[in-house]
Amino acid sequence: MFDPADSARVFGVPPGVDFAQALVTGLLNRMGPMTPDQWARTEIYVNTTRMRRRIRTVFDAGPARLLPRIRLITDLADDRVPLNMNIPPAVSPLRRRLELSQFVAKLLEQAPDLAPHTALYDLSDSLADLMDEMQGEGVSPDALMGLDVSDQSGHWDRALRFLKIITPFFGETDAAPDKEARQRRVIEVLAARWAEQPPSHPIIVAGSTGSRGATGLFMQAVAKLPQGAIILPGFDFDLPQLVWDSMVDVMTAEDHPQYRFRHLMDLLHIDHTDIGMWTKTAPVRVARNRLVSLSLRPAPVTSQWLEEGPKLGDLTEATEGLTLVEAASPRAEAEAIALRLRQAVDEGITAALISPDRMLTRQVTAALDRWNIVPDDSAGTPLALTPPGRLLRHVAEIFGKPLTSEMLLVLLKHPLTHSGGTDRGPHLLYTRELELHLRRYGPPFPTAESFAKWAGGDEDKQRWAGWIGTLLCAHEDVGPLPLADHLAAHLDLAERLCAGFSSSGAGELWEKTEGRKAKSVCATLEHAADAGGIMSVRDYTALFNTIISDEVVPEHDKGHPNILIWGTLEARVQGADLTILGGMNDGVWPAAPSPDPWLNRVMRKDAGLLLPERRIGLSAHDYQQAIAGKEVWITRAKRSADAETVPSRWVNRLTNLLQGLPAQGGDAALSRMRARGDDWLAMAAALSSPSERTAPAPRPAPCPPVAARPDHLSVTQIKTLIRDPFAIYARKVLRLDSLDPLVPEANAPLRGIIVHNILERFVNAGHDASDRDALMQIATEEFTQQCPWPTIRAQWMTRMERAADVFLAGEAERQAQATQHMIELNGKITIPLVGVTLTCKADRIDLTAAEDALIYDYKTGAVPTGPQQEKFDKQLLLEAAMVERGAFEALGPRPVSRAQFIGVNASMKVVDAPLDKQPPDEVWVELEKLFSRWRDLDRGYTARLALFSKLDFSDFDHLSRYGEWETSDDPVPQVLK
Repeated sequence: MFDPADSARVFGVPPGVDFAQALVTGLLNRMGPMTPDQWARTEIYVNTTRMRRRIRTVFDAGPARLLPRIRLITDLADDRVPLNMNIPPAVSPLRRRLELSQFVAKLLEQAPDLAPHTALYDLSDSLADLMDEMQGEGVSPDALMGLDVSDQSGHWDRALRFLKIITPFFGETDAAPDKEARQRRVIEVLAARWAEQPPSHPIIVAGSTGSRGATGLFMQAVAKLPQGAIILPGFDFDLPQLVWDSMVDVMTAEDHPQYRFRHLMDLLHIDHTDIGMWTKTAPVRVARNRLVSLSLRPAPVTSQWLEEGPKLGDLTEATEGLTLVEAASPRAEAEAIALRLRQAVDEGITAALISPDRMLTRQVTAALDRWNIVPDDSAGTPLALTPPGRLLRHVAEIFGKPLTSEMLLVLLKHPLTHSGGTDRGPHLLYTRELELHLRRYGPPFPTAESFAKWAGGDEDKQRWAGWIGTLLCAHEDVGPLPLADHLAAHLDLAERLCAGFSSSGAGELWEKTEGRKAKSVCATLEHAADAGGIMSVRDYTALFNTIISDEVVPEHDKGHPNILIWGTLEARVQGADLTILGGMNDGVWPAAPSPDPWLNRVMRKDAGLLLPERRIGLSAHDYQQAIAGKEVWITRAKRSADAETVPSRWVNRLTNLLQGLPAQGGDAALSRMRARGDDWLAMAAALSSPSERTAPAPRPAPCPPVAARPDHLSVTQIKTLIRDPFAIYARKVLRLDSLDPLVPEANAPLRGIIVHNILERFVNAGHDASDRDALMQIATEEFTQQCPWPTIRAQWMTRMERAADVFLAGEAERQAQATQHMIELNGKITIPLVGVTLTCKADRIDLTAAEDALIYDYKTGAVPTGPQQEKFDKQLLLEAAMVERGAFEALGPRPVSRAQFIGVNASMKVVDAPLDKQPPDEVWVELEKLFSRWRDLDRGYTARLALFSKLDFSDFDHLSRYGEWETSDDPVPQVLK
């Protein structure tokens, strides 16, 4: 196939050429006269599964022939039989990670000042990554121990204690090696055998940059073979000798897109002139390649812009088919991309969105759903976000903590729960009824006993309640266990939950692609569990969530064949008619280097490890290849969710170069690029804007028929009727109530209920006002029983301690004036002229020696002032009027000498009702007038009529569409029939 050569045989494919097509074309040109068996013996090594599929697709286009063997370079780690190598199989990465975590845990126990225990698995992962890199690059622990750390000995001493953990995993041992170590050892053995007995058939490494040490070693071995060759993707043939010569210092040149090729040429002892064109296929945009190549020159030679920029000629051709989209927000960016992809479907072309920003790709996918277009996303779906992944994560969370109402309903409502039988309908019905019960009555931490009490005498409901009680309760006391036991209990609970209370098995948990993937991950963890040791349930949950979050479920053949979403790795050797480079902001593309807790840049260089800038250089190479397509979009959002963004350094370089070449039309070309992007942004904005503006809703004042108006009101609802009549309309006429929160909150209403109970028990028990200990004992019991949050309970107890003395001082006066106390007294009276029944539940009514009534109401919130009671808050005034008219059967008609609000709060105010200004008879007459007016058909229930503040919240603001109107707007009555 290849003629003899004195040096390594290396070829390149320039940016903008379909790499897979060019590879096959070059093979056909060189191997045309070869026999079928020679084709079948040819080996091609590639670096991604997607590239292997793409090459086979090109071959499948015909003509029919025996295909070469196409293998992944990473498969060398599993290669054993063909070479008869005496190298044990690679250890599972998960097992190695668990083993490392055991060592790290012991170190943290011995020296807890090194790091918090919560960082256990993060440190283990970081050590595993470092160990993989060291083994792949051929760096031994001795290289780290010999580093010059004179200027950072404090940090290095701490890091060294962790790094010593990985030392036993290096060197010649009989133990199973890690995957990276085994791959390097296989490559070393393979290279040694090839040096003695080189194979006669062609062996080609295609599409790899050789950025990893083991891969580079393999490429060197292949390049020395008589029929070996390397084909480099995206090789820049336009770079002059001066630029190649400038890339000698890894510390300054690592981030250049062509640096990895320069490093490989040094290893192979060749020059860039020794690299030939694999095919004669020319790039689709030759002029653009030259422009981009110049814009990406390394920093030491950026001055060449001044010299070589004018040589580019007219830049109109270079920027033809290039669009720059600078959107105001990520959403606008996603909508513009989706609109262009939609047009690509109509045009029948292949369009690819390339971006490392998964949030952007999800937004684009959501925007495409408008047209029922599902893109072919190479990244798949994170397993943790699939139904089985979510269920397994939720089930893991209930161990080691009390069951909450929220977690209970999350599990019961999951689509996989009770998926094993045919009676899922009753399960969903019972779940709904239980939810409404828990929202209204609690408890915040349900138990099996509370489920049984809720079910009552219904046998079917009792069976279901017993099932969830047995299944989901009593898991809070799980202590440290072996990892295998944690996993067994976890999976058993998940399977029983999915099976349902009348079925066995695992329901639909392990079905479909995502279920099978989840089962495979759990099986891998089960196989390695013996290396996990004993761990707490909290550590197990963190470990399981991390493992499942690292897995992805592929979605082959689910999306549109011409609308593609690629990561930067998949895009390196792909081709499309339209290429969209999305999320081109610094920190996204390129991504910010991950912090290294072990070694800084200088130490990495001295040790022979990879620099953080390596990833930036690879991203730059991806960008250089992708921007060389026929039609290319560069998109970015000017602002993220919380701050202004910075354009990607490569976009900055390109725009700066264009702006600096006005003589070649660079500034005009850039303006046209932006104008094309602005046109698409405008179309996307127009598409997302309503074609007709809907008029805002008026301020409502519904007027229902008189017969439908409320005929029962409590004294506390009179205030609402005056201040916000619409709330009475919603509750009493429409019969709507706000849904109680699923998770009980430690809020002011709850505190008010507890404080009322405390004071009622204290007074009912007949305690003297001097008995402070009894009051605090009752307070302790009530807060313990009704407030399950320890911190809030302690705070409320402290507030009660402060209020106790003031309350008891006032209570002494109240007890001195009273001969009898009545607590929680119910009253009811019907107003004959209007037919409305007024009800009341008085907190406390005392009787004096003269048989007069003293009315008291406890307030834990703000106490209404006298003027507020005169105009709005009529509660005590109405209670007094009801007492004098015999509304309380236990009292009968009797005069009221005083009514008071007793504040049990920070201010501890006691405010008298203005009985002298608003006598009960006068209040009653006003009430009759108020109800008479509400019998007028034209009187509407106006929303937010006289609220105390514009900031006051009503449960029915959304129903009245408050926000579309203001409180200064006139209400619009609407007579209802």
